[in-house]
Amino acid sequence: MAQNPVQIAQRYFEAWNQHDAGAIMATFAEGGTYADPATRGPLTGAVIGAYAQALWDAFPDLSFE
Repeated sequence: MAQNPVQIAQRYFEAWNQHDAGAIMATFAEGGTYADPATRGPLTGAVIGAYAQALWDAFPDLSFE
């Protein structure tokens, strides 16, 4: 079942708020990348999940609204 961009974004932010690295990675298309000012370049695959986990370890109450 195809999802529209809003549904994908909702799943993405829900995954961050649930601290679910696998669910975050599942929102990316194959070969998709993630980057923010702290990543020093684009991240792909399991590295995205590891980066999210590192953020949760450093900021246990991290959430998005």
